[in-house]
Amino acid sequence: MKDTGMIRSLDSLGRIVVPVEIRMTRNIDIGDPIEFFILDENIIVLRKYTSTECTFCRSLEQVSYYKDQFICSNCVKELGNPERISQESEPRQEDAQESAVHTNSIRRTKTEEMNQRLQQAIVDHPFANQKGLAEILGISQARVSQLKRKFSSTSK
Repeated sequence: MKDTGMIRSLDSLGRIVVPVEIRMTRNIDIGDPIEFFILDENIIVLRKYTSTECTFCRSLEQVSYYKDQFICSNCVKELGNPERISQESEPRQEDAQESAVHTNSIRRTKTEEMNQRLQQAIVDHPFANQKGLAEILGISQARVSQLKRKFSSTSK
């Protein structure tokens, strides 16, 4: 285990601040779910939570883990299709500018998309509890709670 030399104290509510240097190097943003693991009596490990949905289409069906990403079998087939590559044209400068704008709004878009998926899951499974909804969506229960709070505050 690597020693960072950084020490933080718990506040009165049991919270701890993860230093910005660690968040930046581990690509952890505000609102990202974090998993906790207990290794032995004295070691608690924090890790950015990674859902088991496909990186490209968000499917939970027939997902494989490859190079730190989950990819479904349909996307693997599509990625392996040589005709798809030849049909794509070279990127234009306008596309590069649109991509930069899209990158800046990706966090908001992911949250909105997950919120829509949660709302649909609630409609499809009206008696599912928070744990069940988390399993259906492939996210943590904490993230379900967070999305529900955000949804209820915007619908008022």
